[in-house]
Amino acid sequence: MSLFFAMRRIRTYLNLIFVIILTSALSLSGAISYFDAKKRLESELLEYEKSMVLRLQTVVPGVLWNFDDAQLARILDAEISYAGINQIEVYSGNTFLDGRKRLENGTIAKVKNSVSDQNSLRFPLNYTGVDSQKKLGEIHFSTNPQIITAQLNEQITNKIIEIIILDLLVVMALSHTMRQIVIRPLSLLRDRFHQIAEIENAYQDIDLPRDPYQEIDEVSIGYNRIAHRLQDNVAMMSLAEAEMRQAKEEAESALQQLKETQASLVQSEKMASLGSLVAGVAHEINTPVGVILTSASVLSDETQLFKNMLESGQIKKSEVLNYGETAMQSAKLILNNATRAADLIQSFKRVAVDQTSEVQRDFELREYLHEIMTSLRPLIKHVAVSIQIDCPDEIKMDSFPGAVSQILTNLLNNALLHAFEHPEQENAKHPNTIVISAHKEQEMVILDFSDNGAGISSALIDKIFDPFFTTKRANGGSGLGLNIVFNLVTQTLGGTIKVFSEQGKGTRFEMRIPQTLRKSKGI
Repeated sequence: MSLFFAMRRIRTYLNLIFVIILTSALSLSGAISYFDAKKRLESELLEYEKSMVLRLQTVVPGVLWNFDDAQLARILDAEISYAGINQIEVYSGNTFLDGRKRLENGTIAKVKNSVSDQNSLRFPLNYTGVDSQKKLGEIHFSTNPQIITAQLNEQITNKIIEIIILDLLVVMALSHTMRQIVIRPLSLLRDRFHQIAEIENAYQDIDLPRDPYQEIDEVSIGYNRIAHRLQDNVAMMSLAEAEMRQAKEEAESALQQLKETQASLVQSEKMASLGSLVAGVAHEINTPVGVILTSASVLSDETQLFKNMLESGQIKKSEVLNYGETAMQSAKLILNNATRAADLIQSFKRVAVDQTSEVQRDFELREYLHEIMTSLRPLIKHVAVSIQIDCPDEIKMDSFPGAVSQILTNLLNNALLHAFEHPEQENAKHPNTIVISAHKEQEMVILDFSDNGAGISSALIDKIFDPFFTTKRANGGSGLGLNIVFNLVTQTLGGTIKVFSEQGKGTRFEMRIPQTLRKSKGI
């Protein structure tokens, strides 16, 4: 439809252009003819005036000399009959004799009294005798310029009619020619394009017929070549599309398997971290439980001996005092070690539950950081690394504590594996130190984890958050620890993480996380 209107606009524009050109040419020609006719008519009127003056100067003096009024009237009637003369009057001296005047309706009227004015043309009437020349009177006359205007207007009207007729003929001829030579082939070309664009399998019959006009025929040939090339391209694209669709399905299947594998590996990494934590806590809790068991056994033996002495009635004051001292020491050992075991179990319970429950809750950050480090004490018990916590008391968060625990656990494992070459050996000149600090900036909490270890080279620093990237795979590195940290910070906690490091000068992880999550996200 748009092509149809476009063709109609082309035809309209061409008609308009030709009409403008033709009208301009005819108007210019008419203007030239107008000025030529005006000049010619003015010249003819002037020539008539001269010839009239000559005739009247020749004839009228004799008429006046003979007082022949009838002949004078006939002469005036003859001269006023020319449409270019508007008024003519004859005077004998200053006395008005006779005159004629053309009225507005075109009739001729006899003038009884002088009606000429100062603008009228005048010439004398002289009677030439044998020996002398005598002035008998004057003739006053005025011309009628409206005759020139009327003829020019008539010429203009005829020219306008001529222009209109020629314009109509040109428009009709051009429209017919355009329709036969241009519009019809373009309409057929339009139909073929619609056929290709809208109908499936439309490439079976798409050739345009040959045209008797060379220009249109060349367009048809070019279109046919393009159409056949499109036909070949469509066939190739259909085959390629089928292959791409199959490849896409295979890639999507592989991607889904990769995501499932990655999720499984991430979960395994988290469970491995939790399992290591369980083993460490179990090993750590073994000592206070052993002390409790030993102290309880000693207290039981002493109590049985004290009971036997009471039943025999042979107890002494010193034995009572000894038993009391032993009972106090045993009770103190039992209480202290039970408290120590309870703290370990409570810290482990909170951290383990947070890591597995994925629940958003309120918690005090400084206290929770200490609980995490308490639960991780078995991990750092046999390494020469000092861990410092710098966090004010007033930071209370509403977030996912399990994510925070998992982040710090992974960062600590990463530091022990990569930052310190020999973490089990103490370095007096350069103590191995890890600093965990936190502070508030408006609604955000800035959590920093830094070490003074080996640092990260500039070639590797952009890859550390990539999944499965590790430089210590032979030493047990999975390449998922920092990737899990990145996902927990950015997705679960809704924050950002940056790493700053220089080889030989340590590494600092800066995490900016909202103090209060407005929307629960889950780990």
